[in-house]
Amino acid sequence: MKRYAGFTLIELLVVIAIIAILAAILFPVFAKAREKARQTSCLANIKQLTLGHVMYVQDYDEILMPYRQGSSTIYWYHIIVPYIKNTQIFVCPSRTSVTPVGYGYNYDIDMLSVGRVVEPSSTSILNDARNGLSHHPPMADATTLTLFLEGTYASGTAKAPHNDGLNMSFVDGHAKWYKAEDAYGNAATYWPQGL
Repeated sequence: MKRYAGFTLIELLVVIAIIAILAAILFPVFAKAREKARQTSCLANIKQLTLGHVMYVQDYDEILMPYRQGSSTIYWYHIIVPYIKNTQIFVCPSRTSVTPVGYGYNYDIDMLSVGRVVEPSSTSILNDARNGLSHHPPMADATTLTLFLEGTYASGTAKAPHNDGLNMSFVDGHAKWYKAEDAYGNAATYWPQGL
């Protein structure tokens, strides 16, 4: 009598259950790794934009870039274009909403002399934001936080764009990722100091 080698139904169900358990464990890990890669790409974007800003400052007698030219519709992201090679860096790779620019400019430093910024390493220029319009640095305030976060802060649906944090750049040219509570909890750190 011939015997056929094969799986019984029980063995097949056990194999399927093991595969399902492994998938449930690994998919969140893969998603987190993918978001970490997007966070790093976004940090590179914001760093390149900041270096463009630094070049602008050198060309314009140590004056920080304006948020907007007068009452025109020419904003900081139009002004910085000659200093960068790739306009795709204006878009954060983690953006879920479609906006032309994924970073906000700190208008508290608009047209300010670099020499007046007492703490350039802690005065922000750019941050992850829902749009490229002006902003104050992030602070624990529902209106301002809504500019930075996906969703609505007041309704509790808001979330930081990168692994519960956001990327920021500073007047001295460096860029860094911050946990959301660190960025939002200490707003005074990111304001121009000593003005």
